[in-house]
Amino acid sequence: MAIAALATRASRGLVVGVDHSQVMIRQARRRNRLAIRAGRVRLVHTPVESLSISDGPFNAALAVNTVGMWPDPTARLREFARLLRPGGRIALVSQPRCPGATAATSAAAAHELAGQLTEAGFERLRTEMLNLDPPAACVIGHVAPADNAELADHPTARS
Repeated sequence: MAIAALATRASRGLVVGVDHSQVMIRQARRRNRLAIRAGRVRLVHTPVESLSISDGPFNAALAVNTVGMWPDPTARLREFARLLRPGGRIALVSQPRCPGATAATSAAAAHELAGQLTEAGFERLRTEMLNLDPPAACVIGHVAPADNAELADHPTARS
């Protein structure tokens, strides 16, 4: 469903959906049939730790209710940072589904996602809570702009 929403909003470019579940890929193909035919959507069946996409750099990335299932989420997020253009952004969404989940559970999930993004090198983090039951936490981070990235890679800028 997220792919369909993104494909509708993206007036140009490519929307790439990735999932380890063949069932989810099949459902996404069915929902996005026209956009796939038009070359605006591409679906990749692979686990996130095997992700290899050469279409980048991308402007943005979105992960909905998946980061908690990734092996070594911080390492995966670093890989996403390399797939994003300088200044690109990532949004991580988590709606806790455990029994008894509350707004506090969602806030804790947001805090954990923000920590992982920070550790992976994302900056200018922003958290939004979506008013659902329980609330869905959305944490948005940005890759450093090109001028910061170039400065960090310059040998005289290192200490």
